[in-house]
Formats: sequence, structure tokens, C-alpha cells
Amino acid sequence: MSPIVFLPGFDGDAQLRQEFMDALATSAPVRGVSYPGRALGSLDQYRVHAMAQAPEDWEPVLVAESFSGLVAALWAAVDSRVQALVLCGGFARNPVGFAASAGASLPALAKLGPALFGAAARMSREPRRRRWGKALGRTLGALPAAAVAERMRLIAAEDVGERLAGLRIPVLLVHFDSDRVIGPRARSHLESVCHNAQVLRLPGPHFSLETRPTECADAIAARLRGLLPTRP
Repeated sequence: MSPIVFLPGFDGDAQLRQEFMDALATSAPVRGVSYPGRALGSLDQYRVHAMAQAPEDWEPVLVAESFSGLVAALWAAVDSRVQALVLCGGFARNPVGFAASAGASLPALAKLGPALFGAAARMSREPRRRRWGKALGRTLGALPAAAVAERMRLIAAEDVGERLAGLRIPVLLVHFDSDRVIGPRARSHLESVCHNAQVLRLPGPHFSLETRPTECADAIAARLRGLLPTRP
């Protein structure tokens, strides 16, 4: 299978998804991309940063989580090397309404939702959920307000629907049944703008890549093997 470049969710730290990347790596080489802990200026600058982390000789599959789906859509639209696009808990335009603008104006609010999830996760009986909750809290706490505000502004303002509609590579949309961040309307819109996308529905919350890493990786890899030509 083609090598995989993984782009993480809002916090921007690929290392927090190491178990998921390790599970994917049983099927193909994997490179994780993390974003700098600062504002980059535009969505396209996130794309530039991400592309710079991938080996030049790779023809990758892009696996993007949540916020990074916006970045991956731009990347796939301009790079003919990209073989397929996988959007996990993704969206094409603002999925949270006024909350995105509010988070851009008051970055502390943007940290509140994940922080509440992290607190609940830390009380979970599941060790993996507890570890994820602690790690998410630390990472968001260390992320500068300017970076949080910028990412919230991008969520509020960007619409990559036309970029996705123009793709002629395989697109896989991974929806999580208990996702309370990306609701049915955002999922339906994403499906409507993607050209002949396949949909993979998996159990679990928005943070399933972190809390169910092996199950998610195995399901995604199996679907990709059916979408992509066999390589030696």
C-alpha cells in the first residue's frame, strides 16, 4: 500500500496519536506531521508546512483528523503525488456554528470543550482514555492563545468544498457514531461535496483515533487496500 502521511486534529500534535500511527504502520510506512505551536498566518501555510514534512519521493495517502481535513484538502488539490484522501471526523466547512467565532475571539473558550472531555477521560476506568485525557489537557494548555485563535478562525471561515469536489482520487470519509463535535448536518454536507467518496462508519467518539487506535487503523487500512491498486 502507498505510504501514509498522518495529520492530527486541532491540538496539532501527531505524537499524541502514536498508537494509531503504529497500528497503521503494520500496513504501510507512516509519517506523522505536527504543527508548530504558533500562528502560521493562513490555512495554506498549514498546507505548506505539512507538505514539507513528507519525503519528496513519496506518493502518499493523506490521513487527516478533524481540523486537519481542511489542510489535507488543500494539499490533495495541488499535489498530483497524493494517491488517496482519508478524512476522520472531518468537515468541509464550519461544523460548530457560532462557537468557532466565539473561540477565535476568546481562545480560552476553545480549550474548554476538549478540557471537559479530558477531565471526563481522566475519570474513566479505561487506561487509554485516561492517558489521552491527560495528554490532551497538557498539549492544549501549552498551546499559545494566538495559535488557538487562528485555528478557530480558520474553522469559522474556511470552506474546502470546491477543493474536495474537484478531487479525482479515492476519498474515504470516516464517521464516528458517537461524535458530538461533527454532527449529522456536517457529515451529510461533507458527503455531498466529495466526489464518489466511500463512507466508513465506526463506533466511538470524536477522539476515536486516540481511544480506539488499533480498531480504527485496522478498519481504515482494510478499506484502503480495496481502494488502491496493489503495489509490490
